Amino acid sequence: MVEKRRDSGSFGKGSSWGPQNMSGRTFGGRYRLQNIVGTGGSGSVYLAIDLSLNRQVAVKILHTKLAQYPGFIERFKTEAKISASLTSSHTVRVFDWGVDEQAYLVTEYLGGGSLRSILDSGRTLSPSQILQITLEACRALDHAHAQGIIHRDLKPANLLFGQDGHLRIADFGLAAALADATQAEISNSGPQLDELGGLRGYVGTARYASPEQASGLTLGVKSDIYSLALCIVEACTGHLPFVENTVIGTLRAREGQNVPIPESLGALSPVVQRAGSANAEERPTAGELGKMLIDVASEMSRPEPLPFVGPGEIGAAPLSGEEPLVSQSISSSPDLPTERIETVAVGSEPKRAESAKPSRRRLVNAVLASLLVVGVTAIGAFLWEATKTESRTLPQLVGSSGDSARELIVALGWSVEERFDRLDNTVEGEVLATEPIGGTALEENETVVLVISLGAERVQIPIDLVGKSLQGAEILIQSAGLKVGEISYAYSETFAAGMIVNVLAPMTELPLGGSVDLLVSDGRVPVVIPIGLEGRGVSEVEAALETLGLIARRIGVRDEFVPKGYVVAFEPPSQSYVRGGSEVEILVSTGPEPRSIPDVIGLSVDAAESRLAAAGFRSVAVDGPSSGLITRQEPPGTALGLPETPIELISG
Repeated sequence: MVEKRRDSGSFGKGSSWGPQNMSGRTFGGRYRLQNIVGTGGSGSVYLAIDLSLNRQVAVKILHTKLAQYPGFIERFKTEAKISASLTSSHTVRVFDWGVDEQAYLVTEYLGGGSLRSILDSGRTLSPSQILQITLEACRALDHAHAQGIIHRDLKPANLLFGQDGHLRIADFGLAAALADATQAEISNSGPQLDELGGLRGYVGTARYASPEQASGLTLGVKSDIYSLALCIVEACTGHLPFVENTVIGTLRAREGQNVPIPESLGALSPVVQRAGSANAEERPTAGELGKMLIDVASEMSRPEPLPFVGPGEIGAAPLSGEEPLVSQSISSSPDLPTERIETVAVGSEPKRAESAKPSRRRLVNAVLASLLVVGVTAIGAFLWEATKTESRTLPQLVGSSGDSARELIVALGWSVEERFDRLDNTVEGEVLATEPIGGTALEENETVVLVISLGAERVQIPIDLVGKSLQGAEILIQSAGLKVGEISYAYSETFAAGMIVNVLAPMTELPLGGSVDLLVSDGRVPVVIPIGLEGRGVSEVEAALETLGLIARRIGVRDEFVPKGYVVAFEPPSQSYVRGGSEVEILVSTGPEPRSIPDVIGLSVDAAESRLAAAGFRSVAVDGPSSGLITRQEPPGTALGLPETPIELISG
């Protein structure tokens, strides 16, 4: 992060809102703009080279008019600092920001395009692919929301993909800065409608606004969840609900409306239904939504690789920014001149053409520089005439794309030899070095070696992690030069608790030292021990528990009232939740404890029967007159018996 920020006075003149191609300019003394990759309502995004670190970055140049609003620059800087403080691996990293005639924001460059570019190419995503990217979006939102940061403008154009295949969310904080600017316009002139029927001063893309945004209410973190639900539905179907012909119509269409859920979302339907509730209180938080997604992950198939459409491909959407309301295209560079070119240093005044007589070498260098900026889109007769010399200078190609460098070298009459290497913090296809180095004079037909990046060092994710214990999987992952990332848990009917259910990685390889996210079994789905089985026969109870996927274990207990062979109770008790496949103890009655039979010889018949009944003996027979005394008993008074033991008394 560069600590020093540059403020170079007022914004430049000219068109304040329309996109101006500034390719070739250097911002902040180090960020040289190459080609424009996207435009939107707040500014334009360029692919650029960080001259200090020799790496590709993305630079967003905000529209000039924004600086006219009081306090915008300070608010922009504040929000940029907040965005830079986000450390989630699923948010776009902010490297730098400042003002150099125009406000600019420097972020990491992601070559995988956006969800918008995928949808604009006519593709949609499967439920498994949607689960994958939504989980990563939830992690980014959960991290931001925990710090009180609301995105306010979540949409497919802000859901970007890196070369590693993972999703990152862009433009955190930018909507908040724009809110101050547009609020200033409302305060000065009052709410107005633009030429499309849109509300001037509305912040965020109307097509993805939450009902509370549409109603102008104070926003909470769950506003982002509704916008995410709209993105999910569009990713599944290719169509976005609640879109009308005007901004106001679009906003009004969703007031109090739940997001309609397509059947094609499958197991994700109830999860997205909650996220798309019109009532913000009924929506889950980002963390809760992530857990809900993990709960249904076991029902989903392994996702196919995402159909990335890079920002440089035909039909690709902007790198980040506004959702296009009309078709946009980036004009190609004007035709190359056929006579001479006047080169002007950044910040200097152009000289009059009459006094300029550039040498052939300056002419060639100017053409080569312009060719690199536009990506070598055309090589005409002028290049042929300008390069008919015995020797030419090899341009600086490090940091440019291999395709552009290759085409340029061939056009200059040299042969190309390619070598490939991996290097951390580089982009696949980027030129790492040339042999000879740039600036070397070469004759025609000489060979230039391009060393092209294959991306960061990559290692294979171990293929046999599923079914391993978490500890065993961690050993395998570390042995491969990787580390365990986020661990999620889900119930599984197949894998025991603590076993790996799935590897949550869209690719089979990761950069050296990369994180492998794991889905770990939390055991089988819990079941409840039913009530009403006490007092039933043990065989019947065992069959009922087996139907629930539980294992019964008998334990005999004495009981005064429950007959032998019948169930007295359970451990854990009835109505308790236990894991499927767990063991449940059945307490089975073995009858009451044996007890001493009272000696009743010499007692009257009534007294003898009363004493035996008080001792718990229920089967007593008397032989003889009821008015007599007991002369004999069987079993005798010294014996042990059970309540049902028959006792015979003889009276005389």
